[in-house]
Amino acid sequence: MISEKDCFSFHFTHKLPSTFCLFFCAFLFSFLSVHSTNLELKITKSYLNIPVNEISRMKLVQISVNGNLKREFPVQLAEDTIDNYWIYIDVTEFKGKTISLSCPAKAEWLRRIYQDNQIAGSDSLYKEKYRPQFHFTVKRGWTNDINGPIYYNNQYHMFWQSFPFGKSWNTGFMYWGHAVSNDLMHWKELPIALRLDSLGSPWSGTAVVDKNNSGGWGKGALVLYYTAYDRYSFKQVQCIAYSTDGGNTFQRYADNPIIDSNREVDSNDTRDPKVFWYEPTKKWVMVLFERDGMSFYNSDNMRDWKKQSHFPHLAECPDFFELPVDGNPAHKKWVLHGGSVGYYIGDFDGSKFTPEVGEVRYGEIEDESDNDLLYAAQSFENMPDGRRVQVGWGRIQHPGMPFTQMILFPTEFKLKTTDQGLRLFATPIAEIEQLHNKGFVWNSLNVQEANKNLQQITPGPLHIQATFSLEKGHSFRLYYQGNKLVTLNSDELPKGENKIEILIDKTVAEIYVNDGARYFVRQIKPANTRDGLVFESEKYGPYFNRLSVYEMKSIWQ
Repeated sequence: MISEKDCFSFHFTHKLPSTFCLFFCAFLFSFLSVHSTNLELKITKSYLNIPVNEISRMKLVQISVNGNLKREFPVQLAEDTIDNYWIYIDVTEFKGKTISLSCPAKAEWLRRIYQDNQIAGSDSLYKEKYRPQFHFTVKRGWTNDINGPIYYNNQYHMFWQSFPFGKSWNTGFMYWGHAVSNDLMHWKELPIALRLDSLGSPWSGTAVVDKNNSGGWGKGALVLYYTAYDRYSFKQVQCIAYSTDGGNTFQRYADNPIIDSNREVDSNDTRDPKVFWYEPTKKWVMVLFERDGMSFYNSDNMRDWKKQSHFPHLAECPDFFELPVDGNPAHKKWVLHGGSVGYYIGDFDGSKFTPEVGEVRYGEIEDESDNDLLYAAQSFENMPDGRRVQVGWGRIQHPGMPFTQMILFPTEFKLKTTDQGLRLFATPIAEIEQLHNKGFVWNSLNVQEANKNLQQITPGPLHIQATFSLEKGHSFRLYYQGNKLVTLNSDELPKGENKIEILIDKTVAEIYVNDGARYFVRQIKPANTRDGLVFESEKYGPYFNRLSVYEMKSIWQ
């Protein structure tokens, strides 16, 4: 039994508020103490559709077959009324079997759950009012940390932390979501890659291709490294799952966990393994967040790991990669990236990272409401063209939708020399042009002429590019449907011509200044004006040498 003391001593990741801890404890006590109702179902179809009401108490649902527990998950099962949305559970594996649904709920509430070969609401899927049209979002539920993006078997695979049972974060019941794409633009959401097992919930991690059969699971196996979190003991240990069928299904390594360093580092904060092959030493490298920074491990066989060094900086969700400086393949530097947008640049010898300077950031905020809208980003491994492409968790709300949070648009990283030293630059990947629909291009415009022309643009998903100059001592602001997207001042910009690029989707805007020297993420709130794009400035505002706007196709069509 879980004590009240245990609940309040729980350490939540990602700066979770104390109210979440109270919620979690209340949930635990409620399902442990309430009598459960059982419902028998012969499974003949692919999905169970479950009604949700966001004011209902969270309840634990268990699925058993012949008395053996197969799955359990929490859900805000609708009680007296169904006035929010439906979630779905893929029960394909149980077809032809009779399952027992157990839940501390009235029988009439449980009987609303029904089988179908379509998810409830499929007729409006991807057409919802606030569904982003060229940013990836899940069909239902919550999304956070990006996990193990990788190019494998001629497809891009992307994983993420998924809570498909509602729109509230629940660290004890996270899954690995999974989607694939042929072009980094159009994604197909696949069945869940990893669920809970006896070691706990699969938290964040990485994916690698075992090209030489180092691990013994077969040449070319897709190997996932992840943190298993036990919601009872609160331990975080490192584990392996692998696929030998092209990433369709994954098996857990029989001798998990492979690393249990909680006692050694005197902390339960040991998570988010980043793994890659380091060719100069012919060894596998793991970067693991432990307590107060990043630890570096080595392995010959992917299973047995030895700690080499510790870098006491940054927090969780490490990404670590090498980039050419100013495009010179003979001159490269390593970038160590944490959960937020802070990073270090330095050297790596296969076991130890040595930074050149202190922490810098590639994302910016104008006020606290923008803080960490980009978080837990990861870059694709095994890219066929050598690019370093990153995708991040967008902490964006979608009012009234059956899903929340999102994945930001893929950006390409480059390492460039600036007056401040080496810096990361992030720009939208070139594939974005595939999504261009109707376009508008104007040359040589003052701000008043630009605003007049922008009245032709219907609000909606847009891609804006501009080159401009700004008189010394002046500034301008860009608004979209009443939302201020960015303010730029001349004293923050280089002299002469500057560039700005803006991606606008239903609920998010991403702004890149001067080829990604500066990068902003903005939440777009529901429109409070009929205006679309509007530049606001003093009399001598920006002069646009070129301004282009493209309406964007949906990636869901």
